[in-house]
Amino acid sequence: MGRMRLGVATVIVAMGFGAAGAWADDAPLKVRVQSTTDTVDSGLYDALIKTEYKKLYPNDDLDYKYVGTGAALTNARNGLADAVVTHAPTSEAKFVSDGYSLEPYGRAIFYSDYVIVGPADDPAGVAANAAHDAITAYERIAAAGAAGKATFYSRADASGTNVQEQLMWGDTSTVPLQPADPNLKPTAAQKEPVGAGGTGTYPDWYKRGGSGTTQAQNLDATSACQATTGGCYTMLDRGTFNYRVNQGLDTNLVILADKNTPDVRGGQNLLVNPFSVYIVNPDKFADGSKPNVEAGRRFADLLTSADFQQKVLGYPTASNPAFFSDAFPKVDATVPTTAYNGSVVPLSATFTDKLPGGAAVAGLPAQLQASTDGGATFTNLGTPVPTDAHGAVAFTALVSSTTTYRVSLPRYQKFSPFTQDLGVVAGVPVVTPTPIATPTPDKTAPTVSRAAFSTKSLSLTVSEKSTITVVVAKKVVTKKKGSKKSTTSYKTAKTIKLSASAAGVVKTTFKTLKPATYRLTITTTDAAGNVKKQVVSVVLKAKKSVTKTLK
Repeated sequence: MGRMRLGVATVIVAMGFGAAGAWADDAPLKVRVQSTTDTVDSGLYDALIKTEYKKLYPNDDLDYKYVGTGAALTNARNGLADAVVTHAPTSEAKFVSDGYSLEPYGRAIFYSDYVIVGPADDPAGVAANAAHDAITAYERIAAAGAAGKATFYSRADASGTNVQEQLMWGDTSTVPLQPADPNLKPTAAQKEPVGAGGTGTYPDWYKRGGSGTTQAQNLDATSACQATTGGCYTMLDRGTFNYRVNQGLDTNLVILADKNTPDVRGGQNLLVNPFSVYIVNPDKFADGSKPNVEAGRRFADLLTSADFQQKVLGYPTASNPAFFSDAFPKVDATVPTTAYNGSVVPLSATFTDKLPGGAAVAGLPAQLQASTDGGATFTNLGTPVPTDAHGAVAFTALVSSTTTYRVSLPRYQKFSPFTQDLGVVAGVPVVTPTPIATPTPDKTAPTVSRAAFSTKSLSLTVSEKSTITVVVAKKVVTKKKGSKKSTTSYKTAKTIKLSASAAGVVKTTFKTLKPATYRLTITTTDAAGNVKKQVVSVVLKAKKSVTKTLK
C-alpha cells in the first residue's frame, strides 16, 4: 500500500526568501530543532539547511540535534524542540493527534526514497529476482539468512527508516514474525523477525543496532560485516547512501532493490520517504518550558520557502538530487497564447501531489490573479475556486490586453501557500474590416452587331460573354386556290445554341439549308441575366453568304 504523509506548510512564495541577512533586524533567537539523522548523514544539513538559515538569521543560535525520528518526536514531546523534522508518517500521526503539533498538519518539505543495499555478489539473489519488489527482497534475505548466507542490519531505534522497515517486515508472508520491540512504542502493523526462542528473541541473521544508531553508523556496520552468516544487507535512504559512497566510504555495497513497481506488494510508494517539519505546540507545556513558536516558525518557513525548495533540487547536483522538494503541489495549466481584446477565454489547471504516483489535490481553493504590467502587480479575479475530485479547476477571464495569469493558493493540508504562473495571453486588437463596396448591378443587355449567314454556317459578333439562341425560320408563301392573293408565314427550320466566352465572334456550321428567305431571331443572355432579342431577315442563295449589321 502507498505511504501518506500528514502535512501542511506555511510560507507565501510571493514574499520569497534567500537574501543574506534579510531578516537580520529581528531579535536573535535560539532555535531548537530535533531532526532525523538522514538530513545530516546525507550532507544536506551542512551543505544547505545550516547555510541558508544563517543567511536569513545570522544572529540566531541554530541548535540542530539529529537523532532517529522516534527519538526526535520523543524529545519534542519532552519540550526539547521548537521544531522537529521527521520521516515516519505513522509516528507523526500520533504526535499530531496527541496535540503536540501547533498546526493540524505537518508541512511537507521534500522526499527521497529507500534503497536496499548489499554485496555485489548478492547471495540472496535480490537484484535478479526482486529489484523492484522490496517485500519479496526481504523474504529472499530472510531465506538466505536462515540458510546461513545472509545478514540483515536493522537500526532497531524507532527511527523513520526503522519504522518503515518494520512495516515492510509486517507485509511479508514467508518470514516468521513477532510484534516489534514494545520499548519502541510501535504500532500493531510493525513487525520483526522472530528467533528460535520465540517472542523477544531474534534470528542470528537479524542484527539490531539499537537506540542512538544513526543511518550512517548502521550503513558502516553493514559494510564492515564479517558475520559468519555471509553477505550483509540493510535498507536506508538513497541520499545517505550516495553521499557516503561519493566520500569513498562503504563502497563495497551496491543498490540491489529500489523503486517498487505499482503491481507488487506495498505498491509504488512503499519505498518513498517523505519528510515533514512540525512546529511544536507550546500549549502542551507549562509556562517556563514552552517551546518558542517564533523560533519554530522561522525554521519551518525557511524549509518551505520557494528559494529553499528550488535549492533542494540542486543538492548535491541538479542531475542527481538526493531529495525532491514537495512543499507545493505540481501544477499543469492550459492557457491560450492569444485572444482578441474583449473576448472571454478559458483557463484551467490541475494540481497533483509531487510524491510518486501523484494523487490529485482535491478541495484546494485556487485564486486566479492577473497582471497587465508584466507581472509587477497582480489583482484577484473573482473569488477562490476549489479544485474538484481530480484536482482540476477551471476559470474564465475577460482579456482586454496582454495579460499574465497565475493562481495564488493558501496553506492547505500539508502544502504551503504559494503562487504559480499559468501563462501569458497576448491580447490582439480587434481590427474593423474596410467595408467592401457593393458593385453596381449590370443592367446593360448584350447585343449581336453582325451576323454572317450562309446555307452551311453562321457567325455572330457579340458584345460580351453570353449565351445565344438563334431560331432560323424559313419564309413560306402560300397562294389560295382561285385567287391571286397569297399568304406569308415562317416555319422554323433550325434552332442553334451558341456560347461566347468573351466579346467577339462565335461560329458554327450545320447541315446545308436550301436557298430561301430566312428570318433569324437572335436571343442573347449575359451572365447577369440581361436579355436582348434581335430579328433579321436574310435571303440565302447557294454558295453565297449574307452579312447583316444588327441594331
